[in-house]
Amino acid sequence: MPFPRVVRDEALVKSHRRCCVCHEFGGRSVNVHHIVQEADGGPNVIENAICLCLRCHAEAGHFNPRHPMGTKYSPDELRAHRDQWWSHCQTHPDEPLGLCLEVGFMVRSRTADLHKYRLVIGYTNTLTQAHDGWKAQVYIPAYVPVEVGDFDRCDVRIDGAVYVELETQSSAKVFPGETIEVVPNMQHFFLEYEVNHSNYNQVLRAGKVIWKFFTSNAPVIEGEKPLAELQEF
Repeated sequence: MPFPRVVRDEALVKSHRRCCVCHEFGGRSVNVHHIVQEADGGPNVIENAICLCLRCHAEAGHFNPRHPMGTKYSPDELRAHRDQWWSHCQTHPDEPLGLCLEVGFMVRSRTADLHKYRLVIGYTNTLTQAHDGWKAQVYIPAYVPVEVGDFDRCDVRIDGAVYVELETQSSAKVFPGETIEVVPNMQHFFLEYEVNHSNYNQVLRAGKVIWKFFTSNAPVIEGEKPLAELQEF
Protein backbone atom coordinates (compact mmCIF):
# COMPACT_ATOMS: atom_id res chain seq x y z
CA MET A 1 0.00 0.00 0.00
CA PRO A 2 1.47 3.42 -0.92
CA PHE A 3 1.81 6.30 1.49
CA PRO A 4 -1.31 8.44 2.00
CA ARG A 5 -1.23 11.64 -0.07
CA VAL A 6 -0.78 13.82 3.02
CA VAL A 7 2.33 11.84 4.04
CA ARG A 8 3.79 11.98 0.52
CA ASP A 9 3.25 15.73 0.31
CA GLU A 10 4.87 16.30 3.69
CA ALA A 11 7.93 14.22 2.74
CA LEU A 12 8.31 16.06 -0.58
CA VAL A 13 8.10 19.47 1.08
CA LYS A 14 10.50 18.51 3.88
CA SER A 15 13.02 17.27 1.27
CA HIS A 16 12.65 20.18 -1.20
CA ARG A 17 11.90 17.43 -3.75
CA ARG A 18 15.54 16.31 -3.50
CA CYS A 19 17.04 12.90 -2.80
CA CYS A 20 17.85 12.62 0.90
CA VAL A 21 20.99 10.55 0.14
CA CYS A 22 22.75 12.25 -2.80
CA HIS A 23 20.72 15.52 -2.71
CA GLU A 24 20.02 15.42 -6.44
CA PHE A 25 16.94 17.40 -7.47
CA GLY A 26 14.32 14.85 -8.49
CA GLY A 27 11.38 17.05 -9.45
CA ARG A 28 8.41 14.91 -10.46
CA SER A 29 10.63 11.79 -10.63
CA VAL A 30 11.55 11.72 -6.95
CA ASN A 31 10.37 8.61 -5.06
CA VAL A 32 8.86 8.59 -1.56
CA HIS A 33 10.29 5.32 -0.25
CA HIS A 34 9.63 3.19 2.83
CA ILE A 35 12.69 3.15 5.11
CA VAL A 36 11.46 -0.12 6.61
CA GLN A 37 9.64 -2.05 3.89
CA GLU A 38 5.94 -2.79 4.30
CA ALA A 39 6.73 -6.51 4.00
CA ASP A 40 8.91 -6.12 7.09
CA GLY A 41 6.23 -4.30 9.06
CA GLY A 42 7.08 -0.74 8.05
CA PRO A 43 4.14 1.66 8.58
CA ASN A 44 2.85 4.27 6.12
CA VAL A 45 3.77 7.23 8.34
CA ILE A 46 6.08 10.21 7.88
CA GLU A 47 8.65 8.75 10.30
CA ASN A 48 9.12 5.85 7.85
CA ALA A 49 9.31 7.97 4.69
CA ILE A 50 12.35 9.15 2.72
CA CYS A 51 12.66 10.86 -0.67
CA LEU A 52 15.09 9.17 -3.08
CA CYS A 53 16.19 9.73 -6.67
CA LEU A 54 15.83 6.87 -9.15
CA ARG A 55 19.45 5.76 -8.71
CA CYS A 56 19.44 5.72 -4.89
CA HIS A 57 15.96 4.17 -4.85
CA ALA A 58 17.34 1.25 -6.85
CA GLU A 59 20.01 0.73 -4.18
CA ALA A 60 17.59 0.80 -1.24
CA GLY A 61 15.39 -1.93 0.14
CA HIS A 62 17.78 -4.82 -0.44
CA PHE A 63 19.60 -4.81 2.90
CA ASN A 64 20.35 -8.29 4.24
CA PRO A 65 21.71 -8.27 7.83
CA ARG A 66 22.80 -11.92 7.44
CA HIS A 67 25.02 -11.05 4.49
CA PRO A 68 26.70 -7.71 5.29
CA MET A 69 29.25 -7.73 2.46
CA GLY A 70 28.01 -5.84 -0.57
CA THR A 71 24.66 -4.89 0.96
CA LYS A 72 22.74 -1.78 0.02
CA TYR A 73 21.47 1.00 2.28
CA SER A 74 20.30 -0.21 5.68
CA PRO A 75 17.21 1.32 7.34
CA ASP A 76 19.42 2.98 9.96
CA GLU A 77 21.61 4.58 7.30
CA LEU A 78 18.60 5.77 5.29
CA ARG A 79 17.07 7.27 8.42
CA ALA A 80 20.33 9.09 9.25
CA HIS A 81 20.58 10.51 5.71
CA ARG A 82 16.92 11.57 5.85
CA ASP A 83 17.21 13.32 9.21
CA GLN A 84 20.39 15.16 8.17
CA TRP A 85 18.86 16.37 4.90
CA TRP A 86 15.56 17.43 6.45
CA SER A 87 17.52 19.42 9.04
CA HIS A 88 19.39 21.17 6.21
CA CYS A 89 16.15 21.98 4.37
CA GLN A 90 14.58 23.33 7.56
CA THR A 91 17.50 25.73 8.11
CA HIS A 92 17.58 26.77 4.43
CA PRO A 93 13.86 27.46 3.73
CA ASP A 94 14.56 29.97 0.94
CA GLU A 95 16.84 27.67 -1.04
CA PRO A 96 15.28 27.50 -4.53
CA LEU A 97 14.20 24.09 -5.75
CA GLY A 98 16.77 22.66 -8.12
CA LEU A 99 19.56 25.06 -7.04
CA CYS A 100 22.44 22.79 -6.08
CA LEU A 101 25.88 21.49 -6.94
CA GLU A 102 26.35 18.00 -8.36
CA VAL A 103 29.37 16.57 -6.51
CA GLY A 104 31.09 13.35 -7.57
CA PHE A 105 34.50 11.84 -8.17
CA MET A 106 36.62 10.05 -10.76
CA VAL A 107 39.28 7.42 -10.11
CA ARG A 108 42.71 8.72 -11.08
CA SER A 109 44.86 5.75 -10.06
CA ARG A 110 44.73 2.78 -7.69
CA THR A 111 47.25 0.51 -6.01
CA ALA A 112 46.92 -1.77 -3.00
CA ASP A 113 48.10 1.02 -0.67
CA LEU A 114 47.07 4.26 -2.38
CA HIS A 115 44.03 5.54 -4.25
CA LYS A 116 43.95 8.89 -6.04
CA TYR A 117 40.67 10.54 -6.98
CA ARG A 118 39.60 13.74 -8.67
CA LEU A 119 36.68 15.71 -7.31
CA VAL A 120 34.20 16.75 -10.01
CA ILE A 121 31.60 19.44 -9.30
CA GLY A 122 28.97 20.73 -11.71
CA TYR A 123 26.31 23.42 -11.48
CA THR A 124 23.17 24.12 -13.50
CA ASN A 125 21.51 27.54 -13.39
CA THR A 126 17.85 26.69 -12.79
CA LEU A 127 16.82 30.33 -12.36
CA THR A 128 15.28 32.52 -15.07
CA GLN A 129 18.09 35.09 -14.91
CA ALA A 130 21.77 34.79 -15.83
CA HIS A 131 24.52 34.91 -13.19
CA ASP A 132 27.24 37.53 -13.70
CA GLY A 133 30.05 35.26 -12.56
CA TRP A 134 30.51 32.88 -9.64
CA LYS A 135 32.91 31.78 -6.88
CA ALA A 136 33.34 28.35 -5.29
CA GLN A 137 35.04 27.34 -2.06
CA VAL A 138 35.81 23.68 -1.34
CA TYR A 139 37.05 22.44 2.04
CA ILE A 140 38.92 19.13 2.47
CA PRO A 141 40.32 17.79 5.77
CA ALA A 142 44.01 18.69 6.14
CA TYR A 143 44.96 15.05 6.76
CA VAL A 144 43.92 14.20 3.18
CA PRO A 145 46.77 14.94 0.72
CA VAL A 146 45.57 17.15 -2.14
CA GLU A 147 47.07 18.31 -5.41
CA VAL A 148 45.38 21.13 -7.31
CA GLY A 149 45.71 23.21 -10.44
CA ASP A 150 44.49 26.83 -10.69
CA PHE A 151 43.06 27.01 -7.15
CA ASP A 152 43.89 29.47 -4.38
CA ARG A 153 44.51 27.58 -1.14
CA CYS A 154 44.88 28.24 2.57
CA ASP A 155 44.33 26.43 5.88
CA VAL A 156 41.21 27.20 7.94
CA ARG A 157 39.49 25.78 11.01
CA ILE A 158 35.93 24.47 10.88
CA ASP A 159 34.38 23.20 14.12
CA GLY A 160 37.86 22.88 15.60
CA ALA A 161 39.26 20.77 12.74
CA VAL A 162 41.85 21.94 10.21
CA TYR A 163 40.73 22.02 6.58
CA VAL A 164 42.38 23.07 3.34
CA GLU A 165 40.26 25.78 1.68
CA LEU A 166 40.43 25.73 -2.12
CA GLU A 167 38.89 28.65 -3.99
CA THR A 168 38.18 29.26 -7.66
CA GLN A 169 36.06 31.85 -9.46
CA SER A 170 34.97 33.06 -12.87
CA SER A 171 33.53 36.28 -14.29
CA ALA A 172 31.80 34.44 -17.15
CA LYS A 173 28.02 34.63 -17.33
CA VAL A 174 26.00 31.51 -16.54
CA PHE A 175 22.78 31.66 -18.53
CA PRO A 176 19.45 30.06 -17.50
CA GLY A 177 19.58 26.32 -18.11
CA GLU A 178 23.35 26.34 -18.66
CA THR A 179 25.51 23.73 -16.93
CA ILE A 180 29.11 24.54 -16.01
CA GLU A 181 32.01 22.57 -14.56
CA VAL A 182 32.89 24.29 -11.30
CA VAL A 183 35.63 21.74 -10.55
CA PRO A 184 36.43 19.97 -13.83
CA ASN A 185 38.73 17.08 -14.67
CA MET A 186 41.25 18.91 -16.88
CA GLN A 187 45.00 18.83 -17.35
CA HIS A 188 45.67 22.22 -15.72
CA PHE A 189 42.47 22.67 -13.69
CA PHE A 190 41.73 19.88 -11.24
CA LEU A 191 41.37 18.91 -7.58
CA GLU A 192 43.00 15.59 -6.72
CA TYR A 193 42.99 13.88 -3.33
CA GLU A 194 44.41 10.69 -1.83
CA VAL A 195 43.03 7.91 0.35
CA ASN A 196 45.70 5.66 1.81
CA HIS A 197 46.31 3.35 4.77
CA SER A 198 47.31 6.29 6.98
CA ASN A 199 44.07 8.27 6.59
CA TYR A 200 41.59 5.52 5.61
CA ASN A 201 39.99 5.15 9.07
CA GLN A 202 39.63 8.91 9.49
CA VAL A 203 38.08 9.20 6.04
CA LEU A 204 35.47 6.54 6.83
CA ARG A 205 34.75 7.72 10.35
CA ALA A 206 34.42 11.48 10.09
CA GLY A 207 35.91 12.86 6.88
CA LYS A 208 33.77 15.12 4.73
CA VAL A 209 34.06 17.58 1.85
CA ILE A 210 32.33 20.92 2.43
CA TRP A 211 31.46 23.50 -0.22
CA LYS A 212 30.08 27.00 -0.70
CA PHE A 213 29.01 28.41 -4.06
CA PHE A 214 28.38 32.12 -4.64
CA THR A 215 26.68 33.82 -7.59
CA SER A 216 25.64 37.40 -8.28
CA ASN A 217 21.90 36.94 -7.85
CA ALA A 218 21.09 33.67 -6.04
CA PRO A 219 21.34 32.40 -2.46
CA VAL A 220 24.64 30.91 -1.39
CA ILE A 221 24.65 27.14 -1.93
CA GLU A 222 26.20 25.29 1.00
CA GLY A 223 26.59 21.56 1.38
CA GLU A 224 28.77 18.68 2.45
CA LYS A 225 29.32 15.04 1.57
CA PRO A 226 31.08 12.27 3.50
CA LEU A 227 34.46 11.37 2.05
CA ALA A 228 33.40 7.75 2.50
CA GLU A 229 31.03 8.33 -0.44
CA LEU A 230 33.78 9.90 -2.56
CA GLN A 231 36.20 6.96 -2.61
CA GLU A 232 36.35 3.22 -3.40
CA PHE A 233 39.29 2.08 -1.26
